[in-house]
Amino acid sequence: MYGPRGGGVAEREGLMHRIDFIEGTLGKAFGVMGGYISGSADAIDFIRSFASGFIFTTSLPPHVAAGARASIAHLKRSNAERMGQRAAVAKVRARLDHYGIPHQPNPSHIIPVMVGDAKKCKWISDILLDNYGVYIQPINYPTVPKGTERLRITPSPLHTDADIDHLTRALNDLWSQCALSRQVA
Repeated sequence: MYGPRGGGVAEREGLMHRIDFIEGTLGKAFGVMGGYISGSADAIDFIRSFASGFIFTTSLPPHVAAGARASIAHLKRSNAERMGQRAAVAKVRARLDHYGIPHQPNPSHIIPVMVGDAKKCKWISDILLDNYGVYIQPINYPTVPKGTERLRITPSPLHTDADIDHLTRALNDLWSQCALSRQVA
């Protein structure tokens, strides 16, 4: 989602020439499954020969590889998805601010909503799914230090204003039910 052709943070920062390997997943923005690694011919040959994770894996089915190739080609030339995601992230952040729901400021498309309590974090995640039809991943210890538990929101370019309002209203209601601290705008 970063860089003029979606090449990532290294492309955005003009550092691609300093990178020996590029690896990533095909299961998120590209909408298929699997992953990739790229590098010099010699380095990739070495990986093919000695990396047990590669040696003992299965190739992608041809239709999945074709879908990945089409997605990569599209996202390299289209900026609409990147712009849409940035807009959705900005809208979610603005709505969270409106309700005083604390979230970490960062330049990422991932919005960490700070709960600070493992049980409440899991409960909010469960209720969002059960009562509101919204899946938000809770992030608890040991992934994050105790006391910094959070919900990880990743808006997509396909989330509508109605989706964003539904999510943030639900969070506002649950924040009140849990008597969690609000941030002052």
